[in-house]
Amino acid sequence: MFLADTHTHSSYSFDSSSSVEQMIQGARQRQVDVLCLTEHCDFWPDGRCLHYQKGEQACEKQMLALRGAGQKPQVLYGVELGQPQVNPAEARALLARHDYDMVIGSIHTLSDGRDIYGTRYTGLDVCESVFDRYFSDVEDLLAFGDFDTLGHLDYPMRVMGGLWPAPTLAPYRERIAPLLKELARQGKALEVNTKGCREWFRQPGPERWALELFRQYGGRLVTTGSDAHKPQNCGQDLLAAQALLRAAGFDCIATFERRQPRLHKI
Repeated sequence: MFLADTHTHSSYSFDSSSSVEQMIQGARQRQVDVLCLTEHCDFWPDGRCLHYQKGEQACEKQMLALRGAGQKPQVLYGVELGQPQVNPAEARALLARHDYDMVIGSIHTLSDGRDIYGTRYTGLDVCESVFDRYFSDVEDLLAFGDFDTLGHLDYPMRVMGGLWPAPTLAPYRERIAPLLKELARQGKALEVNTKGCREWFRQPGPERWALELFRQYGGRLVTTGSDAHKPQNCGQDLLAAQALLRAAGFDCIATFERRQPRLHKI
């Protein structure tokens, strides 16, 4: 059994207070083989995340030291780019400065300025408006292209409990299909994120049909991540993610080292 948690956050991310050492210990307790710390660096047209910027050099120094330590779990140096397409020059400059192992591409803030977590969801119409803009922004993220795996495709659904009628993205199948086709064409990975197991919809995502579509379009690389911000969540529900992937026809997961994929049987 091989377990890889390649979406986690420590206190180098603005929304975590856990040290790198605590996250490693949490992963070790769940017998995780590979742990990638993917700290938040979100972008805006006029700049990028100040929290990450302040800790950037310290993070790099610590992560590069850990990368060569030969411990279990193997520790990899990653970053999660939030909407880098809105400031591509600064995003590419960041990537050029650092010898990252893995880069996640994500959308947290919509191109109209709405923070997905900070939006006030007063009705189904607001949910639909967020999803419409979100999938347009994912299309722009794919056009930017400089990332390794597409993070948490079902991200907005996390905050729509009680309003979104069912835990599914099926109403947006026609919007999602071309995104998965383009992701596969670019040879990038699709992430199965287990944070949904800790949310109202109680399942990893994206759903089986989306994974099957990605595979049908030629997608071969998939990654697994807990999106842990606390050590007790490191490695959580990775077996559920692997079961979902096997059901969708995948027999390997990917990790990345210096942005090159490595495949592991599941």
